[in-house]
Amino acid sequence: MDIPAVSEDERRASGSTAGTDDHRSSRMRAVAQVKARPPKFLTAVRQLLRGAPALCPSYSTNPLVTAGDDDVETADGDICEPCDDDDTRELARRWARDATALSDWKSLPPQLDVTHPEGGGVPRARGARKREQLVNVFLFVAPLLRRKPTAKVVDFGCGGGHQTLPLAYHFPDASFVLVDAKSRSLDVAERRAGAAGLANVRCVLGLIEDFHEDFDVGVALHACGGASDAAMEKCVRVNAAYVMAPCCVGKIALAASNVAKETGGVETGVDGEVDGAEGSARASSSYPRSSLAASVVTPACYVSIARAADFGGDGYDACGAVAGGARWCPADSSEEEEDDERDTAGFLASIREEGNEGTSDGGGGSNTCLAPMEALERRAVTDPTPGLVAYLRAKAEKRDRLKARAPKMDPALFAERETQRRACKAVVEADRNASAAERGYATWQVLMEPPGCTPKNDVLVGIPSSESEWADEFGTALRGRGKGPAPGFFRSVFDEV
Repeated sequence: MDIPAVSEDERRASGSTAGTDDHRSSRMRAVAQVKARPPKFLTAVRQLLRGAPALCPSYSTNPLVTAGDDDVETADGDICEPCDDDDTRELARRWARDATALSDWKSLPPQLDVTHPEGGGVPRARGARKREQLVNVFLFVAPLLRRKPTAKVVDFGCGGGHQTLPLAYHFPDASFVLVDAKSRSLDVAERRAGAAGLANVRCVLGLIEDFHEDFDVGVALHACGGASDAAMEKCVRVNAAYVMAPCCVGKIALAASNVAKETGGVETGVDGEVDGAEGSARASSSYPRSSLAASVVTPACYVSIARAADFGGDGYDACGAVAGGARWCPADSSEEEEDDERDTAGFLASIREEGNEGTSDGGGGSNTCLAPMEALERRAVTDPTPGLVAYLRAKAEKRDRLKARAPKMDPALFAERETQRRACKAVVEADRNASAAERGYATWQVLMEPPGCTPKNDVLVGIPSSESEWADEFGTALRGRGKGPAPGFFRSVFDEV
């Protein structure tokens, strides 16, 4: 059989095609390997928890649960034995009764109700959840004020004062300092406090880092990103108890990057003060927060965990967060929306103060039962002033942008990512408490009750060692081991080979 001769050109073409195919196959194998790797944040979580098992989140039972249930399940599905202790259960019931009484909104001046138009003006649906959040704040702050009625309480990132103005009403011998960087929020808080006749409230405009006073108790409800760390650091530095419910922890990535930018690479202290240099840099706390975590993972790995704690969209980016940046969980409005509501209430109040009462609905009725945004929209129909129309248009455009970026996701995929999100947030909160524990604090990590009142439902409590009576009471009330988020996720971390 004669074998046809192959020309040199044909041989070269054949070799070129084979080389191209090999190159394409090699690239496809490389892409497949990259896709098979777990996201960066999962690798970081495993590294952190395996290197420092003590940072695996451990939750105490919320006294609101202990007080209402005969049998409380732990994260492992077992009955919480310490909750059977009579002293623990009785103290939990007392705490729960006290928090419930303090949040009897009908007994408060309307200006102090988070949902009333003269108060917080939060729309009814969100207002119901916000009320549940506030009960949890009262639950942990009230025992401190019962033991020290003259305590000085600082509300960091106070906004309109939802979480502390009712406490100021119930504890007239205590003093309350409301700190916020937004003048419009403080205007709302001052208006509410003045209308309710509160003489024990003082508002301070400025950054948390610039607040330099001694105090006894620090509170921060959904202080965004590094603001929660700055607030906690202020508490630890003056040996004050803290009650924190952090949110949007992914934004600590911005705080971490600011440290390098604003200090020029100089080593900084945990409160942003430049070590060995004059003055103070406008920098946030260093990350990881605890020395234990810092000995196991790098700041970059830690930030990837924090960013993953905020995801809620389709696909991961290179850092393990959602492609396109941080997005908020669809189950809850972000702190940006809360700011919008405060801004709207402030805008409505400014219109009224200018002499335009804004209570007429155009039909001879009153719109005082409406939420601030609804009141403004009703007013725009009868009195479409340029400023009001422009304000409402800007708010409408922002709502449209938020809706446009809300991703549609397969339910199974969303459930998996929501589990990962909650696990990552729990780890970050455990690290925050660990940083205080390393400096002599007794600490607890608790979920709000009901947990669905907000996805940002972790409550961190810290009592300095100098306040032994406070620590003993909290140690008794929070003795039971509670059910934390994503227990299966944490088991898998240690079960994996």
